[in-house]
Amino acid sequence: LRRIAISLPFSLSLSLSLSLSFQRVGVIVLGDIGRSPRMREHCLSLTKENFQVQYIAVRGSEIHGDLLSNEKVNISLITPFPSVLPRFLTIMVKPIIQTVTLLAKCLYKYWGCSSVLMQNPPTIPVIGVVWFVCKLYGARMIIDWHNYGYTILALGLHEKHILVKIAQKIEQIFGRLAHDNFCVTNAMSRDLNDNWGIKAYSLYDRPTHTITSNTKIKHTLFLELSKTCDAFRGERDTETAFTISEKEEKTKRPILIVSSTSWTPDEDFSVLLGSLQEYDSSWSDNYPDVVCAITGKGPLRSYYEEEVRKLALKHVKVVTLWLKPEQYPLLLASADLGVSLHYSSSGLDLPMKVVDMYGAGIPVCARNFKCLHELVRHGKNGCVFEDSNQLYRQLITLFKDFPNGSKNLSILREGVKHFQSLPWHYHWKSVALPVFNPHLELEDYGDEIGPSDIGMMNINPNFLRKLRSQSE
Repeated sequence: LRRIAISLPFSLSLSLSLSLSFQRVGVIVLGDIGRSPRMREHCLSLTKENFQVQYIAVRGSEIHGDLLSNEKVNISLITPFPSVLPRFLTIMVKPIIQTVTLLAKCLYKYWGCSSVLMQNPPTIPVIGVVWFVCKLYGARMIIDWHNYGYTILALGLHEKHILVKIAQKIEQIFGRLAHDNFCVTNAMSRDLNDNWGIKAYSLYDRPTHTITSNTKIKHTLFLELSKTCDAFRGERDTETAFTISEKEEKTKRPILIVSSTSWTPDEDFSVLLGSLQEYDSSWSDNYPDVVCAITGKGPLRSYYEEEVRKLALKHVKVVTLWLKPEQYPLLLASADLGVSLHYSSSGLDLPMKVVDMYGAGIPVCARNFKCLHELVRHGKNGCVFEDSNQLYRQLITLFKDFPNGSKNLSILREGVKHFQSLPWHYHWKSVALPVFNPHLELEDYGDEIGPSDIGMMNINPNFLRKLRSQSE
């Protein structure tokens, strides 16, 4: 602390001169750096617009190569809080230790930053620390609302619990103090404005780039997975369950479903297992066998693995995987259908996994909730279900006469191509860039965004005025 106190006057005096020579932006998420894709894309988009990024996150999964190789991103990792204390003590002690750690880290890393962007949730204590540091250094505080932190806390406690009420109040007070806000849906934007008086720009998750696969990629990936997973193994060592060689797929093969999860209570996998059990019991020669690959790790994984073993399915194989970062997008692109069981604690956020699946070109069956229609369009780029029986009926409709006669699956794939036409950075420039660079001029965009794009996406109002004046 003494070292920080001595360095503060020097840091503050340099802040203005440094910001004149280049633009520095702080980005922070109190979550696993390898499992925070949206904040990673914020970092990469900022660097594409010549910002220097100071990125603080929690050490965890493997860091994406695009971040590690980017010279404009400086990564600083926080050691995760050990889960050895009882839950009640953890709730009391963890914020105190994290506050001290975050404050020291932010004071050291964020001097000279013009803005600090934080992900919410996690909310406590990061939202208070970021506000204090921004106030001290004269930086703009920007919040990217993925959900409400207090609603997630309520999943483990109760919505009327005193700690939930305190968390809600903290989130509301500091949220109102932010200079600018992004959020993931129009529904959340309206909710923030109506209930807390917070103006937030809707910044949708979009594919960063289109992921494609071919027979060679599939064969190589499935051979690698078959070393540890029997469901991908073929009759011969040179084959897989799906491919004969790098040039030839099997004419009669299983259909590959993929789902990703953190194995938490907000995703009820009994819904998927129930639909697969119905499919297995009603299977006939007009339908393919199924391999359902579920990726991810979390607290409920072992529970559902045991549930799968109890089902004793004949025509369906359910496997759980933990993939390397480079394998996950390839598996998505090699799959035939994605399934999302995400159910928002607030009903206002959208599952990033569906965006990943669309980026890989596969349609999705997704469990319905209030604002899902902003991402999944039933019958166009996916299907929406309420329960396991409805999901089962969608599976038999999509899988009949697979792979040659599955017309309904092909229609959904065409709808996904339309979603891919607006990538992340294109959308980010229209919504987020004017927030980080308020002095941006229209000509800085060149021909990338023009008057014809008005109404195509949610554009920052300041920039929208310039677009409309140009069209007139």
